[in-house]
Amino acid sequence: MKFQRAELHNHTTESDGNLNVEELLQWGEMQGYEVLAITDHNTCSGHRKAEHCIQKKQLSLNLIKGIEITTFYGHILALRTDRMPYSAWLDPNSTELFFKKIRSAGASAIGLAHPCCIGRPVMAGCRFDMKLRDWNVIDYIEVFNTSTGIDEYGEQFIGNGQALTLWEDKVLAGYSLAAVSGKDIHQKPSDENCMITYAVFDDEEEIENLSDAVVGAILTRKTMVTKGPLMWASLKGGILTVTLDNSSDYFSWCEKYRKTDPMLVIRDDCNNRKEIKFLPEDTEIRVELSGNAKRAVVRLYDGDVDIMSLNAAGICAQDKGRTCS
Repeated sequence: MKFQRAELHNHTTESDGNLNVEELLQWGEMQGYEVLAITDHNTCSGHRKAEHCIQKKQLSLNLIKGIEITTFYGHILALRTDRMPYSAWLDPNSTELFFKKIRSAGASAIGLAHPCCIGRPVMAGCRFDMKLRDWNVIDYIEVFNTSTGIDEYGEQFIGNGQALTLWEDKVLAGYSLAAVSGKDIHQKPSDENCMITYAVFDDEEEIENLSDAVVGAILTRKTMVTKGPLMWASLKGGILTVTLDNSSDYFSWCEKYRKTDPMLVIRDDCNNRKEIKFLPEDTEIRVELSGNAKRAVVRLYDGDVDIMSLNAAGICAQDKGRTCS
């Protein structure tokens, strides 16, 4: 498998960020991101500036034009669009039409930003409080937002653990949703111990336009979020195979896990849950799932099973040949 690093939630001085467009792009270039999205609040004014900067500075960074549609009932990320949809369509109790209007305004991928944030009255509008009956109208959920920091105090505000569980529940219920992370950049952040989005591609897959390919990976649920470990999973005939890429330049697997056994936590759509410890040098773990599991989600923990010890998640495997009884 091939893994491409992407940052999909960023702000500039075009809305409420402290970095101008050029500063944001140069930061992304220095951090080694292959793809970066500009998603300012309710404006697309930075897109043309970004294109000009990339060309002028000859940056290798690939741009995704986007927007964070900011309402009193939640924040919606729309990727590969340069139009702000008319928000008068929004009825928080019947939101499907609103999402369809976002799509018709040009958005290729639509996601929920920090859906389980603390919300009112501390962070009014940041929590997803819309009534969504058909989850097929969106394409992804931001399961990790690191704008408030990576400690337990920040987690209480942003609710990443709840967002990850929300994504897992919807995927196991049959919805085709990708999981991503977002730095939600408003000022220059730190990459230390921070979840990052990777798009996952087959080794033989040819990529002509990386921005389009990353959006395509979101639409086909081929993404993961990680603090470093790169992994993927497949499910066939009740056997879940988790494959670990120990060759990543971003992460020294055995060095990280020298003193503790890593653990996989697996849930499937037949309400089964398993905890599997394995050795750091293992590159493939095979797990037999009970029942007729058709889908499974995988988390990787650093020993303890808590949100602060979570190292990778957002990974779903599906066996199209089986049904859950």
